[in-house]
Amino acid sequence: MRTIVIAAILASLAHDTAAALPVQRFFCVFERYVSPKTNGLSYSDPLRVEFVVDGTGAAFAVGKNVYPVRLVTGDLGVTFLEELGTGAVQSTTILPSGSAVHSRHTIVSIMNEIVPSQYYGTCKYSN
Repeated sequence: MRTIVIAAILASLAHDTAAALPVQRFFCVFERYVSPKTNGLSYSDPLRVEFVVDGTGAAFAVGKNVYPVRLVTGDLGVTFLEELGTGAVQSTTILPSGSAVHSRHTIVSIMNEIVPSQYYGTCKYSN
């Protein structure tokens, strides 16, 4: 079923029509992550992220704030990209099965270093 849903999303986003597209939501929970602090795979403090694709095809991340993200669609899944003012990016890739990975590359200006982390989890689709 999820494969059909993501295939429908990809097809609807590929068509440039005058009719509004339905709002699409992805609710993601990442229960495992790796970062320099974890010394391996950690299961504490799950990360929850929501993405919304509005009726025009514009994509947004929803958390404490709502902010635009770039939607990248392909034959095998979708990716949401957030470009930060620091020059770093955060990306979330979702497969039709619901498997997902969220990668962060934060630049900490005070210490002048990059702090990478990668989260593993699942996303559920809703419209």
